Amino acid sequence: MPIPTSSTGQSYPPVLDYRIVQLIGGGGFSKVFRAVNPSSKAHGVAAIKVISYAPNRSNKYPIDRRALQKEVQVHSILKHPNVLEFLGAVERGVDKNGNAGKEKGILMGEAVATTQESIKARDKERQKMLSSPSHDENYVPGLYMVLELGAGGDLFDKIAPDYGVEEDLAHFYFQQLLAGLEYIHSQGVTHRDIKPENMLLDAEGNLKIADFGLCSVYKYKGKERELTGACGSLPYIAPEMNGRPYRGEPVDVWSSGVVLFAMLVGSTPWDEPTTRSPEYNAYRTGELFAYDPWTKIPSDALSLLKKMMHPNPEKRITFEQIRRHRWFKRANALMTQKGKCNDPVNLAEKLLQGLAVSGDINLEVNGAAAAAARRLDLHTDGQRAQVPENVSLTQPEAIQNSSFGLAAGRSVARGWADDAGHGGGLALPSSTAMPAIAVGSNDMSRRLAMSQHISTRRVEFSSSGNGSGTEMALPGASQFTQALNHFTQFEALTHMAGAGSSHLRFSPHLTRFFSSTTAAAMVGLITSVLDGLAIQNAVQAIGDHEELEEAYNFMVDGEPETTTTSSDDGSRTSGGGKRLAIGSRGARVRLATMDKRKCPLRGEVRVENLAASDSTTDSGNVSDDGTAKCLVVMKRSKGDPLEWRRLFREICRRPEIQATVIST
Repeated sequence: MPIPTSSTGQSYPPVLDYRIVQLIGGGGFSKVFRAVNPSSKAHGVAAIKVISYAPNRSNKYPIDRRALQKEVQVHSILKHPNVLEFLGAVERGVDKNGNAGKEKGILMGEAVATTQESIKARDKERQKMLSSPSHDENYVPGLYMVLELGAGGDLFDKIAPDYGVEEDLAHFYFQQLLAGLEYIHSQGVTHRDIKPENMLLDAEGNLKIADFGLCSVYKYKGKERELTGACGSLPYIAPEMNGRPYRGEPVDVWSSGVVLFAMLVGSTPWDEPTTRSPEYNAYRTGELFAYDPWTKIPSDALSLLKKMMHPNPEKRITFEQIRRHRWFKRANALMTQKGKCNDPVNLAEKLLQGLAVSGDINLEVNGAAAAAARRLDLHTDGQRAQVPENVSLTQPEAIQNSSFGLAAGRSVARGWADDAGHGGGLALPSSTAMPAIAVGSNDMSRRLAMSQHISTRRVEFSSSGNGSGTEMALPGASQFTQALNHFTQFEALTHMAGAGSSHLRFSPHLTRFFSSTTAAAMVGLITSVLDGLAIQNAVQAIGDHEELEEAYNFMVDGEPETTTTSSDDGSRTSGGGKRLAIGSRGARVRLATMDKRKCPLRGEVRVENLAASDSTTDSGNVSDDGTAKCLVVMKRSKGDPLEWRRLFREICRRPEIQATVIST
């Protein structure tokens, strides 16, 4: 795919021998790309995060260059198996004032490189710049950070809302989270933004802590200093982050406790840890422990949670004490002695079981789709917490974007789930125990059926050679990611329906489904559902060049105010009269809203063509034999992954969309 250039000749440069090939997320000040370096032995594929310096209408606030410099300096020295690896960083297209020009940027005198490969690439680029002074002139101005690619996607993308994961799985990932945090704190650094969005998985399913945009050095040469400033997402921040000084370690311990709670039950315990929250008030008095989901948490795990989320930071348990707790020390068959996953296929299997039992993935399809499936064998201050004053500039969509009209006063959360399932008892206005999709009266039967189905698919997976680690049926895949795709029939369906579409053969996202209707028709259905939920949305075509062109335009102009449409090249009109831009590869529906916890939630619904004839097929046509005509993938750029899956669930349960679903 060619790198786009503007009328002035600006383009995205190669960075430390990596070439940008695909836009994979981002917003606000930054965009994230997949990049390749065929000569790299350790990281042939990486993520490049571009923080734009170009002034545009989206960037209402000046970029904090000192915060960026701190992030680069801190992240570049952190080397641990459970910390996303920092490979390097360069500035391009900037002068000493941060504007486009020939001189070097103000953050660093030269590229930062942390591996032998990146050091060699940096030296090679230095020689090019010496021999050609104009080498750095025409690039999109900004900071380019090269990071390890979280090939396994988001951890919480694979956790069912209001259900969670089984205890062994929560224990496995909590062990890895604590190992990474202990190392970070041993370097005198506190993360201050531990939450699901910043927990990624590598190609083998191991946890990686990401995004150090809000980190702070709180200890140096044995001397500890207090910190100030509210950071992070309200449901996960510690109660002492209320404007007064606080210590570094306790705030990360608290946030890790909320993450553990979310893994065990599939929800956060409160909107915010202040006396304005009914759930938090009931937690402090002990009343909350008599009600779901707290009653479902095993006693040892509950003991640890209470110690980690003690409202008084001076009485809160420490990392060292957590390691001595009996729940933490329990045996775990998923983990090696070095703390890594010992069976990536088994790990994928266990993650999928939770989603299937909760009803979030469905391997039992019906209607016309069944025939195709058979053929395939398939805060303590008493005031409501303010929006944190510090935001991470390198986290996608970290700054609120006005292009979707999200005013600061718009605090009404969208109610996606049906609340009719709330039983009697304490009438707390909470989403802590929101009901999952109905999964039938016999939960154990469903679990056994799911286990049998996955066991059968596991045999197929092993016999096919895909589980050997030597064959890669899906480009860029591993045992863990291949197993996720194989067990959910993703691999079989993409190979059957999209034989000519190699770019569709692999996806780490589990918020996805195959549809028997065309991409154009599906875009119309999705926009209608989003309009009905009062969720702002905009449609953009996907073709061979649109994505990188859109990313370039974003860096220069900011987010588009309206949807760009065209009268040719497959443009469609929805039932409501809205013009839908459908490209050669499909379209994406960008959306922005607020979740039930009153936090921003943004991302896109990507609808990819699987049928070559989609551009000439009537947009309302649904395949009679259940053949997959399009793939729908929901990709989050900002917000809680559990809330994102709730929205995915709400879209999928709509009858007009459910009728076209072949497989999830």
